[in-house]
This record gives sequence, structure tokens and C-alpha cells, in this order.
Amino acid sequence: MNATLKLGEHFIFDLSDCNHEILMDSERAYSLFAQAVHESGLTVVDEGFYKFSPHGFTCFLLLAESHASLHAWPEHNYCAIDLFTCAIGKDMMPLLMRIKQAFGADDFSMRKLDREASVETAMPIAI
Repeated sequence: MNATLKLGEHFIFDLSDCNHEILMDSERAYSLFAQAVHESGLTVVDEGFYKFSPHGFTCFLLLAESHASLHAWPEHNYCAIDLFTCAIGKDMMPLLMRIKQAFGADDFSMRKLDREASVETAMPIAI
């Protein structure tokens, strides 16, 4: 017999009409993103950053609870954020709204996906 086991929540967060100056300063933007995640109560265990030429960057925070990543297109005042966490039930909206505010985004969209596994359960024994 199979059952569905919820193992995580994946937030896909698109920020549009961001502050151009912040996104053009990739080190500052990375710092704002990392600070927000660090202060959210999630556990950062590693970090990575790559700057593209002439502009744009990708950064990630490897979390004990999974990961957070940001991909920035400064020329479009846009960034895409993924937050995948196994901290099921933890309210992530304060963190996402803090990131939106830090980047000065006038517009955003958010989708949440439950990450689930199909697991085999023991068959009940008839007596």
C-alpha cells in the first residue's frame, strides 16, 4: 500500500521592478539576500556566488533545511528566488517579504509546491 509523505516545501519567488542600483551591485545584493536568510532562523551551512559579465549573478545558500538561491538579471530589474525547505510548517512569508523589501521590488509572484514522496506502508494484518 502506498501513501504520500510530505518532505518539504518549495517556494518559487519572482521579483520584478527591483531597485536597479541594488541589482547592479552584485556583492551588495548577495549580502542583503544572505543576511535575510541568516536572520530568518534557517541554518546556513555553505554559500556560493558567481558573477556574470557584463552583469548579473547567481548565489546560493546551502541550508541544513535544504537551499535558497537567487538569480539576478539587473538589466531587467528582475530576480528569481528559490527557497526549498524541509522546515515544514515554518512561515516563510516574513523572509520572502523581507527579501522583496530589501530589493525594492514593486511587483512579485510566489508559488508554493509541496515536495512529496510516494512511500510504501505496511499492510494491515487481518485477524
